[in-house]
Amino acid sequence: MIAVQKSEAPSLNLYHWHTVLIVDDDRQALAALRRVLDREPYDVVTTDRPALALDWMSRKNISLAISDQMMPEMNGDLFLEEVWRLTPTTRRMLLTGHPERVRTIPTSRRSLLRVMLKPWDDLELRKTIRALLREREGSEA
Repeated sequence: MIAVQKSEAPSLNLYHWHTVLIVDDDRQALAALRRVLDREPYDVVTTDRPALALDWMSRKNISLAISDQMMPEMNGDLFLEEVWRLTPTTRRMLLTGHPERVRTIPTSRRSLLRVMLKPWDDLELRKTIRALLREREGSEA
């Protein structure tokens, strides 16, 4: 399942439209994330299948990829590492309800992403996403 949400809020940068990809096997979490980001100034694309997201991503310009860590098809750190290989400028964030498992991710992989704990704080999540998108804009300048 892939869902696309188009926001009506003004963009972070009038000259740059962002797309945020979110992958989580929990459809309720995806719905909650879509609600939190409903009025944000970027497109939000969601799926519960990492392999499908990677296939779609190889053909689209994704500014930020957000992934749950614990998924049956592929762990989020491995998914985000593959995102980095496909498009190194795409920013990456890992969402996890199991912070103890983050320590088991190899340091080389951990350095490639931001980590946010579940349950997330809506305001903090929006602020972090905006910061990552501004960082992406700066890297493209």
